[in-house]
Amino acid sequence: MTEILLSSEAFIKSVSSISDNVAGKYILPSLREAQEIGLRGILGDCLLDALKERKAAGQLVDQYLELVQRCQYYLAYATIVEVAQKVTYKVGNFGVTKSTDENLQVASQVEVSDMRFYYQAKADACCRGIQRWLLNNRAAFPELRDCDCAAIRANLYSAASCGIWLGGPRGRERRRWR
Repeated sequence: MTEILLSSEAFIKSVSSISDNVAGKYILPSLREAQEIGLRGILGDCLLDALKERKAAGQLVDQYLELVQRCQYYLAYATIVEVAQKVTYKVGNFGVTKSTDENLQVASQVEVSDMRFYYQAKADACCRGIQRWLLNNRAAFPELRDCDCAAIRANLYSAASCGIWLGGPRGRERRRWR
């Protein structure tokens, strides 16, 4: 089956500080992870698969098109979080390495972590916007009723991606799914 990505390398480069010289071999796997792990956790299997099927068939219209458009910045920022580590450190025959150049200064691990934290916070903010919009428009998506939404309910109420236990499933208040 052909891989369907809901965003593109060009869009990610256009809205971020990623250099135009960064190869797709770093960006595309990072985009794939952002979509298939991060976005899947927010939308659930059925809705993400429906978006991909509709895009492949050229039938991405109405609410589905709007949802994909709302996911663009989340995907861009989540991709940057992943790509930062990939371009900083490489795994090779000699082990884990980082490249240096006489004209460039390689960022420290702390600086890379700070950058990743910055973009993760932006991705979390975008995630929260997607969640609010999806909750307000859930009637337009039969996939949210067809699937077992228990798996994504917590992700529809909290966009936190920190390492602190927030109490219960993602720290959300107990609300009834309607």
